[in-house]
Amino acid sequence: MDYYSNFQKVIDYIEQNLTDEIDYKTLAQILGTNEQALQVIFTFITNTSLTDYIKKRRFSRAFEELRSTNIRVIDLAIKYHYSSETSFTRAFKGYFNMTPSECRNGNNEFTLFPIFVLPKNDKPEDYNFKIESVDGFNINAYRTKDAKTKEDFLFRIRELYQELKNEGLFNQIVKDGMYAVTYKNEKNEEIYWVGCKKELPLSEKIAIEKGRYLVFNCNGASQSDVVAVISNIWFHFIKSSNFKLDENYFFEKYEKNENCFLYMKIKD
Repeated sequence: MDYYSNFQKVIDYIEQNLTDEIDYKTLAQILGTNEQALQVIFTFITNTSLTDYIKKRRFSRAFEELRSTNIRVIDLAIKYHYSSETSFTRAFKGYFNMTPSECRNGNNEFTLFPIFVLPKNDKPEDYNFKIESVDGFNINAYRTKDAKTKEDFLFRIRELYQELKNEGLFNQIVKDGMYAVTYKNEKNEEIYWVGCKKELPLSEKIAIEKGRYLVFNCNGASQSDVVAVISNIWFHFIKSSNFKLDENYFFEKYEKNENCFLYMKIKD
């Protein structure tokens, strides 16, 4: 099955049905997976949750209609699946920082949320990895603030790193061997911890879990390097192998601040 082409079909289906109810089960069938995996894959590839992507594409369409037609706000609300004009106006203002009326009557600039376009991919990527057994150990770490969406989660990670740099802790963590852990809590929200084995002020002890891991070289240490590898693992590797990976937990091991190795835990 060509998962790359099928993901583009998911994007196309969303765009063609923005004014209709979009059934996640149908999207999962197009991609050839289940609904939970669909949402994980979609978030990692686009850096936006499926729900937020659909919402933002609908808002972008609504903005254009407000500026180019005489459609009533109540009709626009119904068209894009809001229960009332009030709820649509509140959500619209939250996204564009202006009401629908201000949008229609003003000359404000706005940022269009574009259709996601997959980069050109002429052939599958080869995956070099190793299997490594890890004895459990603790790190002393700091965590991100709560985030509701994937976009916000990635922002919170950048925010955490900046705070550590401002407090003079980042270089110390890198020097002593930096680790980062991502896991989902009981609310299915992603939490990110970063730290090292050495004691750190006001940090918390977080476990690196014992087990067998697939280890991937990210060939870089930036957030974009790590996210790209995670996306490719979900998009291609998992579909091409018989390994069962823990979808709710992985960790990163850094070589100074120059390279990162991604550890994906193998389910027992």
